[in-house]
Amino acid sequence: MKNRNLFALLMAVIMVLSATAGFALAEGKVRPAAPVKVGVTCPYSGFVAVLGENLVKGVQLAMEVEGRTDDIDLIIEDTECTSELAVTKCESLLKKDQATFIIGSVTGFEGDAQVAWLKNNPNVIFMPGYAAPQDMTMRAFCPNIIRAGWTADQVMFDWGCYVAKELGYKNIVSVGADYSYPWGQAAGFARGFIENGGEKIEYIWYPEGNTDFSSIMVKLLGMANEYDAVFLNDGGSPVVAFWKAWEQYGLNNVFPQLIGGTNVGDTNVLTEVSDGYVGVMSAGFYADGDPSEANQVFRARYIEKFGTEPDAVSVQGYDTMRCIIAGLDAVDWKIDDLGAIMDAILALEVTDSPRGSFYFDEYHNAVQNVYIKETQTGADGKMISNIILTFEEVTQFGPYADHKDEYMSMPEDARDYPFTTRDAYMEDLAKYFGQDYVDNLISNGGW
Repeated sequence: MKNRNLFALLMAVIMVLSATAGFALAEGKVRPAAPVKVGVTCPYSGFVAVLGENLVKGVQLAMEVEGRTDDIDLIIEDTECTSELAVTKCESLLKKDQATFIIGSVTGFEGDAQVAWLKNNPNVIFMPGYAAPQDMTMRAFCPNIIRAGWTADQVMFDWGCYVAKELGYKNIVSVGADYSYPWGQAAGFARGFIENGGEKIEYIWYPEGNTDFSSIMVKLLGMANEYDAVFLNDGGSPVVAFWKAWEQYGLNNVFPQLIGGTNVGDTNVLTEVSDGYVGVMSAGFYADGDPSEANQVFRARYIEKFGTEPDAVSVQGYDTMRCIIAGLDAVDWKIDDLGAIMDAILALEVTDSPRGSFYFDEYHNAVQNVYIKETQTGADGKMISNIILTFEEVTQFGPYADHKDEYMSMPEDARDYPFTTRDAYMEDLAKYFGQDYVDNLISNGGW
């Protein structure tokens, strides 16, 4: 009841501010001679179209809140959820539109393609929209990329550890879409899980966008005696379809619970699943149930403007545009020195984000909180993801922050890497980190 009253109060305050001030430009800020061009490449069609739409909504809200709707020429390009178009649209934004910034796409495979393009195009500042392959800001580091977001692995390291140590699971079945982003989530989870006592993970991969899970449900029924839980590694409509099949085949009666990757607790999922979904746990950099004032104000503004609830993609779009505006403020909106703008953005310590505070590491990726979340029923009767544990200031290297070189010497994430049985995993880990590191892990019972 207390949170509901706070939310209502914040809504009233925001409505008054909107009506009287219109989020006017703060005193002392300068206007540019001409609007600065910012391109957004995102899927407005395909199985993740809702993510593209939410990214743009977050961007638009930030422009309004900062009083910069007239100072930014926002150019939105539909990638149709394809790598080819994601690159073509970047090329057009840079060469034809002469964009100063490009906010990249929301999928991992599009993001990888865009970063490859970026290597030969240094005259633009690129900020990923939601794409989370870790090597975008690691092994494939490019100086003109800044990610006010996350990596797929970053939010999974501690989650895998939690599942092994706190939930006590030893054997997991991981079911996920077969492309780079779920591979990264699976890899981060596997490292946290196996290094902290987990014994085995069995992968079941399916084509991206799949919504027919009948054969997988039959297979899972036959695995229930050998595995402790199922880890669902996807987002959007496939998660909704998976849950429907999960209940139809009675999997909720044979596994103690469903756990998942970051997007299984997204708002666009919670509005489409049954009440049985309460108790599903996941991890990410944003929780819609976060009671902080910054999150409640953001959510109130977003709902007022768009009539829908925001998700993590909305938050990243919002934070990304606010970082762009802060960088431009620092140079009085002069765009002739991209290096100065980038330096200003990279020096930011953002303390009023809906996700919590964040800043950037030496590879230009956000250092931020990671939340273990559980789907619960909110005060209004709607499902919401609430925080049950917070890991503060997690870098993209997670537990390997003091072993960056060793970590980056390992092969990149793949559908079959890292290894998923304890003996094979530890043997491989020793090749890169040394046997002493592995011996310490074993003697300490993990991290």
